[in-house]
Amino acid sequence: MPVRETFGLVPPGTVSIFYLVFLPFAAVFAYGLWLRLGRSGLVLAILRGPGGLTGAVRRLLLNVFLQRRVGRRARGWPHLAIFSGFITLLLATTIVAIDWDIARPLGFRVLNGARYLYFEFIVDALGLIFVVGLTGALVWRLAKLPQAGPDQRRVQYQFLALTTVLLYLGVTGFLLESLRLIIRPTEWANWSFVGAHLAAMLSGTGVEAIAPTLYNWIWWAHGLVVFALIASLPYTVFLHAGAAPLNVMAQPGKPRLELSTPFDLREVLESGNFDVKPGVATFADLEPEMRFAVQACTNCGRCDSVCPAFAMGTALSPRRLVQTLRKVMLRGNISDDVLTSKVITAEELWACTSCAACVEACPVFIRPVDYIIPFRRELVSRQILQKRQSDFLANLGRSANPYGLAAERRAQLAEELGSKLDSQ
Repeated sequence: MPVRETFGLVPPGTVSIFYLVFLPFAAVFAYGLWLRLGRSGLVLAILRGPGGLTGAVRRLLLNVFLQRRVGRRARGWPHLAIFSGFITLLLATTIVAIDWDIARPLGFRVLNGARYLYFEFIVDALGLIFVVGLTGALVWRLAKLPQAGPDQRRVQYQFLALTTVLLYLGVTGFLLESLRLIIRPTEWANWSFVGAHLAAMLSGTGVEAIAPTLYNWIWWAHGLVVFALIASLPYTVFLHAGAAPLNVMAQPGKPRLELSTPFDLREVLESGNFDVKPGVATFADLEPEMRFAVQACTNCGRCDSVCPAFAMGTALSPRRLVQTLRKVMLRGNISDDVLTSKVITAEELWACTSCAACVEACPVFIRPVDYIIPFRRELVSRQILQKRQSDFLANLGRSANPYGLAAERRAQLAEELGSKLDSQ
């Protein structure tokens, strides 16, 4: 009967060594996870979001597993292929671990008979999609690398490295499968159709003589790269793979153009306590879910591509602003005044038109405008204004309109505009 042989081709004692080697990698991963999630308030944000936990799971299914926003653009489909393949391989690895480490000692197997054959076929099919998607992404990133600006090039190199590592894991996974079929041929080998075709190509090349040794070397190399990838997740661009789904779940669900209010004026007047803070000046002043959200940024630049201020060549880049805040968080400078130090400049904050096109474009639901407005309010409270902004605010306070028109002049202007519209 067909059955999964998980550690059947490695020397005795390898399994124990394998898990012992994994422990330090797991410790590095756990520490990084604590740094990123500790005191983030993420769980509370997920539970108090629209629909509670049920709503969070629904957003996860629609926007993460179905990739609703990512798939809108042509270049989103390679990502969908990579994501679907990655999730399949992750689930497959989990099922294999359950089958070998839990079910087998209890006297039964999950991966045997028809279940195992279907499992092999599905994993091969999605694994092939994974490799094809990664190949397309690698070619696209290499083609775009010369066009990347200085501030993006380092991140692009990281994504290239990540794509290459994932492609290596996909290819070596199929290579291990083909070597397994060469060493131990089975009647049901064709269910693992990618490995079977690769085994047929390798047969007759003399690889049969060194197949067991080659299998063990590749098996260890594959496993160590997986361990290193897991350990690096909280510290590299790969972080978005874990942070993005959590950020999608924690979304407040407010309309795109809805801005936050720092205080309720009626409550302030009734209480008589005028010690209120209209804006923020440090990363620590932001709401917990906003502090976490910057970790989900994939640096894809979709926010820049739809930003009118960026298109006009102003100082504002929504992508760069979010990445700057992310660096502040990663460096531990969360209590530093980013306005005084000009980590974020007044020029880029005032360049924002508050259209929220960046909010609509972001595939992981980051709201760049929600960072800009609080910092801009702080600029107003410090009277760090250009003449245009100070005149605008003075006119509002004096004449209740941004143009400084007297009440009678406003009525006259309305009549003139009305007659012009009527004539048209």
